Amino acid sequence: MSGPALVGELIAGATLGPHLTGFMPETYQETLSIIGDMGLLVLVFEGGLTMDLKQIREVGVKAFLVAFFGTLFPVLLGWGLLTACGFSSIEAFASGTALSATAIGFALRLLQDLGMQNTPQGQLITAAALIDDVLSLIVLAVVRAAHEQPSAWHFVRPLAASILIFVFGSICCVTVKHLMENKENAKRVEELARWKMQALMGLVAISFSFLAEYIYSTPLLGVFMSGLIFGTMPSTKDMWEQSPLPQHILPWAVRLFFAASVGFSIPVHALFHGPALKFGALLTVAAFVGKLASGVFGATGSDAFLGMTQVGCAMIGRGELGFMMASEARESGLMGDVAFSATVWALVLATIGGPILFQKALRLKSSAGPPAESSPAIYTFFKKYQNKEVEEGFLKGEAS
Repeated sequence: MSGPALVGELIAGATLGPHLTGFMPETYQETLSIIGDMGLLVLVFEGGLTMDLKQIREVGVKAFLVAFFGTLFPVLLGWGLLTACGFSSIEAFASGTALSATAIGFALRLLQDLGMQNTPQGQLITAAALIDDVLSLIVLAVVRAAHEQPSAWHFVRPLAASILIFVFGSICCVTVKHLMENKENAKRVEELARWKMQALMGLVAISFSFLAEYIYSTPLLGVFMSGLIFGTMPSTKDMWEQSPLPQHILPWAVRLFFAASVGFSIPVHALFHGPALKFGALLTVAAFVGKLASGVFGATGSDAFLGMTQVGCAMIGRGELGFMMASEARESGLMGDVAFSATVWALVLATIGGPILFQKALRLKSSAGPPAESSPAIYTFFKKYQNKEVEEGFLKGEAS
């Protein structure tokens, strides 16, 4: 059907999961979800390994703005729409917060499928999705705090912990890069047995993920920073690509993540509660438009509109965190049944529709042609512009 494979994985997970058929035994569900979560961690590690430090510095501010406003806009739109429909402010706010979290796994998977992880656009999207994940932790703390009334430290802690992990990882990156400038050190790394380097990668990635989790950051940030560290070493990318993990194990583990970790978490039974469809349609608009609007801050290249569209579509996909936020808000009494069902509808449609839109947006440039009714002069200009882009490498990874 020419759509992203992960959409089929999501549907399969939701169908076989506990909220619809219950076909999969509970013990199997937990096991598959753990394997899927591990697959996501490895996918994010690979994203850090292939990142270019120079490009990170160039896209850092844009990535933060995309993530910040991509978190803020859905909250404001969801709150505004439900408040206008007569819902209480607390209920509308809880629904909006559930719509704010982008799933980094969706963006990384599609970038990888299309060979765009190493492009400037791909690295901007990866960085923005990762920052969005950190901001989602803060939003989740807000939802939990709405009925627990903790101290201000509970709000600040996820952000402070993430900054600490980022600073520590950045120092490690600079240190390792400096050491690799010594030819003898670089030669020792290149001569290191492949299995030893792969074992070291795994050990450092696990250590960083546990450290991040322990200090209340996200383990995804920990493994991403560990990937950045190894990306500064010579031959490590080749060693990674030659290992069986990314070639044979990772693709299946990532499929389990979308089918089990995300698909199993979709509360299908909540989709058919009362007037959920009507309000769900409104929240779906908020879920899509809020993330698309954040793409304004990520416009890159000579075609700003296309860049803005691609970045915005990349942020639409939601994951299990949004469903978890909605469930916690409902269980704590912040959200009623109708608002919960409407929120689930918006999350489901964004989860399925986001990857499809993102795939289409990524292919726009490579499949674009000159205007049908254009004059010879416009046609010549378009072809010259298109060839120039090919020469400059903007279509790297998309030509295939």
